[in-house]
Amino acid sequence: MGKVLPKNLKKYAHEIILAILTISYLSYFTYATFLRYENFYAGKFDLGNMVQTVWNSAHGNIFMLTDPNATREVSRLAFHSDFILVLFAPFYLIWEDPRTLLLIQTIVLSFGGLFVYLISNHVLKNKNISLVFALSYFLSPAVHFTNLFDFHSVTLATTFFLCAFYFMFKKNWRSMLIFLILAAITKEQIWLITGLVGIYLFFAHKKKMLGTFITLSSFFIFYLLIWHLMPQNLGKQHFAIPYYSSFGDSPLEIAANIFLEPQKTIKTLLMPDRILFIKQLFIPLGYLSFFAPLFLIFAGPDLVINLLSASNPLHQIYYQYSAAITPFIFISAIFGIKFLKSKIPQISYNAFGAMIIIFSIISAYDYGPLPYSRHPSLKTYKRALPEKMEIYSYISLLTPDEKIAATNNIGAQLSQRRHVYVIPRGLDIADKAIFLTSRSMNSGEKAAFEKIKSDPDFIPIFKSGGFYVFKRINR
Repeated sequence: MGKVLPKNLKKYAHEIILAILTISYLSYFTYATFLRYENFYAGKFDLGNMVQTVWNSAHGNIFMLTDPNATREVSRLAFHSDFILVLFAPFYLIWEDPRTLLLIQTIVLSFGGLFVYLISNHVLKNKNISLVFALSYFLSPAVHFTNLFDFHSVTLATTFFLCAFYFMFKKNWRSMLIFLILAAITKEQIWLITGLVGIYLFFAHKKKMLGTFITLSSFFIFYLLIWHLMPQNLGKQHFAIPYYSSFGDSPLEIAANIFLEPQKTIKTLLMPDRILFIKQLFIPLGYLSFFAPLFLIFAGPDLVINLLSASNPLHQIYYQYSAAITPFIFISAIFGIKFLKSKIPQISYNAFGAMIIIFSIISAYDYGPLPYSRHPSLKTYKRALPEKMEIYSYISLLTPDEKIAATNNIGAQLSQRRHVYVIPRGLDIADKAIFLTSRSMNSGEKAAFEKIKSDPDFIPIFKSGGFYVFKRINR
């Protein structure tokens, strides 16, 4: 018995190390995201919007939320087609708490490392380099930031695409299709990527019926969402259209001008902040992805959307916008090594592994949020408000039927209700107005706070540190 155990440990050493990496990632980011929320660094934008949609769905008001830019009740489809939020409603029967979404997000992302390992081992047939790829995934700054920045459905697409491509390579078409659908219902533009996957299946795998079905249905759904369903629910074109106003005023005009005005397109793509974005995405794997550019085609839709946008967050790794790009950077890098090995077989997998580890560690230090990096994100779980417990104690006394207007920085904690408004909106109809002045407020929130202190329709009913609650007394 004593000899069998060490032998098994050696036999499954890679799997054991992978499990340790996965559990370590899951533990740290569960801890970090929970504390970020508990210390009021999440907000109504964006965690609260997702929380309210899930809470409403769990209580029969399917896929609805309070318009974060107004006071009306609208379908979530007015902003994004992340229908997967409805599937999370049953989890609220187990634990009705915003941290449920944060936990789901971290669990799903942690499985991404497993599927990076599986894809690499399938393609390269080498457990050492496959484990290095998994380690690089767990050290990836882009993965870290998508995990830390509130909750976004599209973040889950990272793992879903890795799963879909693994099952594609294993020719398990049913499982592949399930994960493609799961990825597609995280955000509207993901349908463009699944459409490209259908084309790949048609030509590379000779799955003509399946590929045609996926491509035609994906592009049709994308068209239906962008040109019809989302504008109908919002009352105007997709809210992100102004980000591309230099290319046109409608989705069709923007798409056409990207190709018809190549000088403008190239000039935008070569701007310094765009180049930095590309560098931060690709350097953790030593730019190996560029040796197998075929699989980068699937990252194309999101890369174009991000790089050509006039909105700065879209071409930064500090948000969720790299989620649908990351899986294809890893898949391309895996095939990049396969290509290089076919051309230069003298280079060992250990040499490639050493290079990836060096680049991954340097990138994690230069660009990542981990402790001991150059710019660690420590304040979100070290800087707790002295009045934190009093705030949560008061919030626990609020009932879901109360209409609440709140500053964005405490909106996530107050979104498990049908009506919640982001101050300065909703003060004319809210039952209570809640301010957290101890965290950054914008100018509109500050003006509303000064005004409400002398408003005869409200009286202060609770205060703890920078936390203020006002109750309406007149209607």
